[in-house]
Amino acid sequence: MDNKPQTTKNLDQICTTARQLTRAMDEIVWAVDPQHDTLDSLATYLGKLINETLGDSGIRCRLDFPVHLPAQSVTAEARHNLFLSVKEALHNVLKHSGATEVQLAFAVEEAAFTMKVSDNGRGFDAAAPNDASLINGQLRPRRNGLANMRQRLREIGGRCEIHSEPGRGTQIIFSLPLTAAAK
Repeated sequence: MDNKPQTTKNLDQICTTARQLTRAMDEIVWAVDPQHDTLDSLATYLGKLINETLGDSGIRCRLDFPVHLPAQSVTAEARHNLFLSVKEALHNVLKHSGATEVQLAFAVEEAAFTMKVSDNGRGFDAAAPNDASLINGQLRPRRNGLANMRQRLREIGGRCEIHSEPGRGTQIIFSLPLTAAAK
């Protein structure tokens, strides 16, 4: 307590950790609560995530979510994996894209639903080897986030498509057949 700058730094770290733990617990409770096993609950929770993630970023956000969603059931595993994948995509927009705008579109079709995350950022060479990406003309190591998103969707019977080119932004499409969502 005698070192006020260090005490302030420690208290800030404690507060940050407490907020992160509270957020993580909220995510876990939401993911396992059967009353949230619907498309509507998934869309609502994704909206909350988007607001929390991009709210203070200065990135303009356009949402295209249907007003009414069918009473379709979505398993806890599917909701959890979709949530974590969208969260990773938003994290990538903030950390890597340099985007000024992001668009999120949630659509329900006859046999599937999709979530698209598109940005107008710097993009990357999606055709580069899996261990590297061309970013601003430099080959940089690629993290596991892109592979993790694909794996999460594969585990629940869905698909994750990543479209990007340097200087042209990125679009990530998460799609899940409604039959896989309700298993």
